[in-house]
Amino acid sequence: MKVLLRKILFFILIPPLVFFIGMLLPPTPLAKQYLLTSRPFKDSLLVHVKQPRIIFIAGSSINFGLNSQVFKDSLHRNPINTGTHGGTGLFFMMDHNLPYIQKNDIVVLIAEYHQMYGNFADGGEELLRVIFDNSQPSIFFQLRKNQLLKTYPYLAKYAMSKFIPTQYFNLKMNPIYSKDAYNQYGDATTHWKINYHKKVEPFNDIEGGEFNYDLLKAIVEFNDAVKLKGATLYISFPPYQKSSFVKTIGQVNFVESELRKTGLTIIGSPERYMVNDNMLYDTPYHLNKKGVDHRTQLLLEDLKGAIKKVSVF
Repeated sequence: MKVLLRKILFFILIPPLVFFIGMLLPPTPLAKQYLLTSRPFKDSLLVHVKQPRIIFIAGSSINFGLNSQVFKDSLHRNPINTGTHGGTGLFFMMDHNLPYIQKNDIVVLIAEYHQMYGNFADGGEELLRVIFDNSQPSIFFQLRKNQLLKTYPYLAKYAMSKFIPTQYFNLKMNPIYSKDAYNQYGDATTHWKINYHKKVEPFNDIEGGEFNYDLLKAIVEFNDAVKLKGATLYISFPPYQKSSFVKTIGQVNFVESELRKTGLTIIGSPERYMVNDNMLYDTPYHLNKKGVDHRTQLLLEDLKGAIKKVSVF
């Protein structure tokens, strides 16, 4: 009987032991190549880039959709593109970047429409990876309650990924989604040189459920915190495929309506940032070089107008 109990105990202990070892192992070679491991580089920009500065906060719609050199040349401010992946969630984007904001910074926050519905803004597997693959586990315990609840189910999958051979051998990382795809401002630029002809399927709706009023409240609180630092926050809208816009127009308009009720400084409009398919790269939010140039010019014009309006008063 004792031998049987020992065997049962042994088999019971195997899964947690493997999990524990997996969590302790360093990021795999494949994970180290992924764009989520660009977080320390972008944090370094937030620390070392000198004033005057302009900081862009969003998910992949800014990661793959901005030419920061244009803002530097026109506004004479040093740009920082903090965007990586929408799956890290807008709560994390605001909470993580806030400590780096300095007096006189201009901050531009752009929420992809999916962030504003359901619990998408709490993050998911990408949030877990941006923490652990960058060897910053202490950040995990600083997350909000809903973020912990959303990411916790991915812990086992993450730990077990350390034992998958393809994470170590015959590595095949898409260079577009690599940590090396960035220029000195944090813009992903590798895809600018690629003609991607696959049809981008539109979103039929913005999944997730109800509008996230907790996130809206957090954006208002973020604005207050930015003001206390002596900086200025502008809210704008993401580039978005026209056919997706048409299919989700009710949800998009509701996002704009609720944002405008807050008294936040909002520049542009959802319609202004609609783009045709010939400006898309591979998703309704990701732009090719033609789209990047178009969106950059629109955002520059909106920012110039907002800054000029403030200077008048």
